Amino acid sequence: MNGKEIEFQRDVDAVDAARYDAFFRAGPGMSAEDAAAAHGERPALRRYDEALEKVAAEAGAAAVAPGSPPAAWLVYNAGLVVKTPRSLFALDLSHRRGATLAPALDFALVTHNHADHMSPGLAEAMDRDGKTVVSNFMANYGAHRGGKRPGGYARGEKTLALFDVSVRCTPSDHNGYLVDFTTAFEIDFGGFTIYHTGDSSNLAKLSPTRPPDLWVVHPRCGLDVAEGVAKFRPRRVAIVHLCEMGHSQWRWTLADGHEEAGRVRAAGAEAFVPLWGERIL
Repeated sequence: MNGKEIEFQRDVDAVDAARYDAFFRAGPGMSAEDAAAAHGERPALRRYDEALEKVAAEAGAAAVAPGSPPAAWLVYNAGLVVKTPRSLFALDLSHRRGATLAPALDFALVTHNHADHMSPGLAEAMDRDGKTVVSNFMANYGAHRGGKRPGGYARGEKTLALFDVSVRCTPSDHNGYLVDFTTAFEIDFGGFTIYHTGDSSNLAKLSPTRPPDLWVVHPRCGLDVAEGVAKFRPRRVAIVHLCEMGHSQWRWTLADGHEEAGRVRAAGAEAFVPLWGERIL
């Protein structure tokens, strides 16, 4: 790891799960004074808040030309913000201030109902505004036409047309007992594909229709990333779900991420380990 990553990891290691949980639950209503105090005591919490602010500002200012690949940023854990020529959306965005992005987002995708992959306030705000939230646990595709809520969970395989993207949803297992608990998203932008597999553990249930241009993967949830590269040949692989402050037992380090990235490269694909707030496309 380089010096920047060593400092980042040191800051994360100083935040225990209970402290992060209290910070997360305080939500966007936390006073500026309390937030500043938390930032001063634990710099990783400052990094976390600054990542969302940075991504919101950069995504708002970014221009994506028609026919170009999307722009994408890692916010925290496995959460992305993605911009296309016609849309702005979030994927697995878990952040205490996630709800503040609701006015700017056109839709949201959520792989599964765990707090480190969703912001309840964001989902609720978008639902109130009639905006699409695709998940396997919330009866919302943003289709509140005529005041009706028709349901439409992402259960089983479905392909949805949302703004200028196509989203193929397929079920996968989180582990041996949370079967079909997660949804893998194959997101096509007119020939450029992001494949986000959330906390999928069962490689047998992951089958993108074409080699992904970017696979966003949690590498320590049970699947073998090298086998995944051999199976569906992604061009690049982003190793995420590292330094999750809400975890005490399952908190993987940047060193773990680089180890997995090395296995991806050995299997024939490009790999990188992004930090919070970094642009990945």
